Amino acid sequence: MKTLITIITIALSTLSVNAQMTAERELQKDLDESTAIALKEHNVPGMAIAIIKNNQVIIKKGYGFSDIKSGEVVNSATGFNIGSISKMFTAWGIMKLVEEGILNLDASASNYISGWNLPTSEFDANKVTIRNLLQHTAGLSVHGYNGYESKSALTSTKESLSGKTNDQEAVKLIIQPETYWKYSGGGYTILQLIIEEVSGESFANYMQKNIFEPLKMEHTSFTISEQVLQTSAKAYDENAKEIPLRLFNAQAAAGLHTTLEDLILFAKASFTENSVLSQKSISLLRTPTELSRGNYGMGYMVMNRFGDFTLSGHGGSNEGWQSGFMLDFDSKSGIIVLTNGSSGKNVLFGSMRSWAQWHSKN
Repeated sequence: MKTLITIITIALSTLSVNAQMTAERELQKDLDESTAIALKEHNVPGMAIAIIKNNQVIIKKGYGFSDIKSGEVVNSATGFNIGSISKMFTAWGIMKLVEEGILNLDASASNYISGWNLPTSEFDANKVTIRNLLQHTAGLSVHGYNGYESKSALTSTKESLSGKTNDQEAVKLIIQPETYWKYSGGGYTILQLIIEEVSGESFANYMQKNIFEPLKMEHTSFTISEQVLQTSAKAYDENAKEIPLRLFNAQAAAGLHTTLEDLILFAKASFTENSVLSQKSISLLRTPTELSRGNYGMGYMVMNRFGDFTLSGHGGSNEGWQSGFMLDFDSKSGIIVLTNGSSGKNVLFGSMRSWAQWHSKN
């Protein structure tokens, strides 16, 4: 009898594994076909995608070109700018300092800054907390940043915040804090300054030593060096015309450069105990606020639009780059999509929808 039960158990297990493998092959086939069409239709040169299920990578693939002129193809080690996904990493950097007792989420941001203040207004700048900055509930101006084509144009974080650049206007308080949810890349530039002030080093160096190196993200950097450029894709506009790679003063809001391989490492670290943040802190970051109508936590977008599961992560949109990083923490699953075209959002949304439909059934 025990032998029969064992045989039945093995048979059922084999059927389950075979069914899962078949489902994964069908998803891969669907992505191959739809991606080829979408890249051509929307003039997007290339895309890298990873799909994770139960904390295991089941799909990892590059499509199209990282460099049209040379014919270099996209692979999992190709570098991409990930735009506002940078904010998620900035939130980790801040939360690391909170765990160490250096920062208090509910303290006034001004407590940690010297030599710069929000411009005087009818609203109380002392009411702006670090939590508000992370949540986009501080009532600040400056939605996003355009970046620069030349390193010589880059200035200090304080100069950027003061509007002493051609990148963006000064960051100002335009709504009473904790009144509305208003997306502000400027708020994340203030967080960048706070990290610099309390750590005594540049934002890029702090993040490298305290976030990327512990997670073994060896090809991720806020500093765009020649080494980074060697493995980077080229950026392209809506007509697949190559455009210059733009650099950012506001690194915390939009300046991170990374690879699919490194983002996979980050996704896996997010699901399990890691050397950077506790699961309690990660859970807090992705807890949505009432003012955002349940759509944003602290550095994490939160959405349920694709099915009966909750996704946490962020999207990224800079000229020449579109990206998405979304995780289902309940099942330790997720999707990462990186593109090197200004019209890449059309491609990545299609991939996300295909995955979400598959994920809801598997």
